[in-house]
Amino acid sequence: MFILISVLLSFSVLISLMYLSKQRDSTFSRKYDVIVILREILLLVRQCRSHTHQSIALNKDLSNEIQDIVTQLDIKSNQLIASSAIEYKANYRVFQLMLKSLTRDWQQRTIARNQMVHGKAIRHCLFLIDEIIITWLVEAGREDLSTEYHQNWHQVSDSMEVLTQFRISIQDINSTEGYERSKYYCNKLRQKINQLSIISPLTLTSPACSKALHTLDDLINNVHYERNIDCLYQLTSDISLNIARVYDQILSELTEQLFTPLPKVSFI
Repeated sequence: MFILISVLLSFSVLISLMYLSKQRDSTFSRKYDVIVILREILLLVRQCRSHTHQSIALNKDLSNEIQDIVTQLDIKSNQLIASSAIEYKANYRVFQLMLKSLTRDWQQRTIARNQMVHGKAIRHCLFLIDEIIITWLVEAGREDLSTEYHQNWHQVSDSMEVLTQFRISIQDINSTEGYERSKYYCNKLRQKINQLSIISPLTLTSPACSKALHTLDDLINNVHYERNIDCLYQLTSDISLNIARVYDQILSELTEQLFTPLPKVSFI
């Protein structure tokens, strides 16, 4: 009788462990799927910013390309809501409304306003990904990864904030006061990019990033540097791209240790 009870208890424990393991895998799989979708949305928002910027600045007809992005954003945001846990659905519906506003009357925007609207959506998307990652790390009990991730995220978040301040300053760069303010944020931005190079040396030694750093140096040190506002807004997009690449590398390494690697994507 004692043996039978022991066997039944062992079997019950085994069944419970298998159930908990299945639940854990299901939860992790859902978080992974949500991160993949948010990552795809992030790339689409970047494409939207690029196309609308070109249309406004260069008067290029990219209406078909922009409409394709609008369609894809709608599909992906619906997938995001459908794939998410119930406690996140309300937040993602708010995010969906933000995405819909990206291409609402964009033809009437200035370049500065267009950059701001898309930049806000990009930052919001990154913060949503960060929220998922933090919860995932807690549920996985990976304090070792959590400490490193928080440090890296802090560097990425600070870099985005400084980039935003620099982007805001560009519209007044041709005034004396505006130029001094832009130089101040240029210097801070250069420091942040150099700090990010510790996290991702290969990403930030790319030709595009090296060129961006060289332009920042020129703007800081050369008072006769041609302050072309369109070119400077493009510079902020290039720097934003490199920050996104650094964060994507952080994400890829983290998800590989928690679950499975993220699919390869091409940043633009």
